[in-house]
Amino acid sequence: MKYSFAYKASDGVRHEDSLEAGSRDEVFEVLRGRGIRPIKVVAADGSKANGEVRGVKKRVVAALVALAAIVAGGLAYLGGERTGAATASNPELSAPRHQIYGDPAVVSAFERGDFASVFVREGDRLLAIFAQPGKLMCAKGADPRRLTQAQLGVFSAYAEGELAAEKDLALGESDSREEKELKQIVNGIRAEMREYLANGNGSPRSFWRRLNERTLQEVQIYERTRRELEKEATEEIWEQKNDALRRLGLRTIPTPGE
Repeated sequence: MKYSFAYKASDGVRHEDSLEAGSRDEVFEVLRGRGIRPIKVVAADGSKANGEVRGVKKRVVAALVALAAIVAGGLAYLGGERTGAATASNPELSAPRHQIYGDPAVVSAFERGDFASVFVREGDRLLAIFAQPGKLMCAKGADPRRLTQAQLGVFSAYAEGELAAEKDLALGESDSREEKELKQIVNGIRAEMREYLANGNGSPRSFWRRLNERTLQEVQIYERTRRELEKEATEEIWEQKNDALRRLGLRTIPTPGE
């Protein structure tokens, strides 16, 4: 079946195209492989061939999947720019935000905001707080919702200096897999911030607010899904809702008994 989709290029220009695919999910998979994050995907013939789950509570699942697709596009756009365009040019050094799994000692240190061994610049350490979807990686009791005056000064200087120079963080030979993943994710956020500022969408302070807003939305989606699954026993529904979480880069919810 032919599907039409719309997306924005790195210059902010909207484009429309189409492709043949077996389902709407397949379209998203193909476009992700091309570094494209669409803002709309519809069946060209106007039918409802959107990959819905058939059977129990079909409408509920389809609504969640659709919401995840919409939110995924919205969260990836900061002021109208998409992460894919910024990171696709150098996939080895950049990656979309995702959950980092691996050595518990390393990952737990990240989750406490301990990035001293990974990032030299405080600006990079500040961005790393938002590296994983649905989670603020900072010390217990810290409040990243607002930058202190000192942090704002550092963050603004970082935006005008290192960030503006368009240099990616290098991956060291001695870096662990977890450290490389974190650097790649932060490179992706740096690209988002660079485009956001270059297009006149706001200031370093407003970009910081957007990072917080995005994380809050992700947390709300995760918690809403978790509450819904507390009352759900159908394995098919669990898998579909977990698929929706995976699309947002969020951690999945184990099925009962796992």
